[in-house]
Amino acid sequence: MNIKNIFLYVLGIGLLLFGNRSFWKEYQEAKANEKKAKAKAHANDDITKRFETQKLEYDSIHKSWKNPNYYFQVVSLGNFNFKTLQKGKTTIETNDVENASDSQ
Repeated sequence: MNIKNIFLYVLGIGLLLFGNRSFWKEYQEAKANEKKAKAKAHANDDITKRFETQKLEYDSIHKSWKNPNYYFQVVSLGNFNFKTLQKGKTTIETNDVENASDSQ
């Protein structure tokens, strides 16, 4: 083949690709959608990393569900005075309406 023919062939392909505006619009939209999808997938990975899942096992002897993993449970004690504990009082009385229980 002649170099002139190769050059014209490459030039024709380049003009078909770069001269077609709808192709470039679709290409840019596809790239933008792909970028958004990657960002969304990355955000979903961050969300799933925040939570820990554990498997429960059923104990057929005691007929109850058990968690074989160690776990910690947060207990909210409310507002109380630590100074009364140091003085030796064994009961703690609170008169806060906010910390009152709804159950009777």
